[in-house]
Amino acid sequence: MTNAKTTTAASAVEDQALTYPSPFKEFWQGFAHNKGAVAGLLFMTIVTLCAILAPLVAPHNPIEQFREHLLQPPVWLDGGSASFLLGTDELGRDILSRLIYGARLSLFIGLCSVVMALLPGVILGLLAAFFPKSLGSVIMRLMDIMMALPSLLLAVAIMAILGPGLLNAMIAIATVSLPAYVRLTRASAMTELNRDYVTASRVAGAGLWRQMFITVLPNCMAPLIVHATMSFSSAILEIAALGFLGLGVQPPTPEWGTMLASARDYIERAWWVVSLPGLTILLSVLAINLMGDGLRDALDPKLKRAA
Repeated sequence: MTNAKTTTAASAVEDQALTYPSPFKEFWQGFAHNKGAVAGLLFMTIVTLCAILAPLVAPHNPIEQFREHLLQPPVWLDGGSASFLLGTDELGRDILSRLIYGARLSLFIGLCSVVMALLPGVILGLLAAFFPKSLGSVIMRLMDIMMALPSLLLAVAIMAILGPGLLNAMIAIATVSLPAYVRLTRASAMTELNRDYVTASRVAGAGLWRQMFITVLPNCMAPLIVHATMSFSSAILEIAALGFLGLGVQPPTPEWGTMLASARDYIERAWWVVSLPGLTILLSVLAINLMGDGLRDALDPKLKRAA
């Protein structure tokens, strides 16, 4: 009799395991349902691998100048060469190699900018939610002032104060992105503070920091992850804009925006010098935005119930 009960219980556990997929499998099913998100993930995986393996993938040194091949067209045009698949720029540097190495720098700046904005944004947002009368008013009014200024203008102003450079560009982009993280974290946390599990945690004697970072924050991560993905693409655009204005990464370091800035004088007689970096930025930003849509579909419980 006991063995029969044990067998029945084990069968029930197995049936439940078969009925409810693992969290990762459930997430992937929601993400893969969006075909555009899968295509964006595939594209960004290729770009990321090329950036990581740049010394092995790039055919030439990105700053090496081939003086006998100035403004050489891509291989599929008349005058192109198999040695320079995407052609060369005004100084004879291989565009493909510079795009690959530029991906390494652009993705690194975008990732660091997101992290530098996400961490203080989450902390300030939680403080504003847990102390709405004292810290909340001060923090949110400061964020309102920052959001009242155009993001690119604010980034240019910060760069004018700090000076051009890689680290200063990341600080400027992170500062511009900060208010959105603070407001999103505060709104999500204030919604969670009214739920029963937070009250139960408070009654059980959980301290303030435990309530903030262990109880409330994990339930606010879904919208933060989606927004971080979207802001990653915005960071790539902003660093490209700063590089185009001459305030970001300085030549001859390869970076997509800097490549656009140095090639704008040759747009009429060598379109590939401008079009290829611009197309790379366009496709990368589009792919990341598609991934953000897929993350929203996979992490939003309302969309899961609708499906």
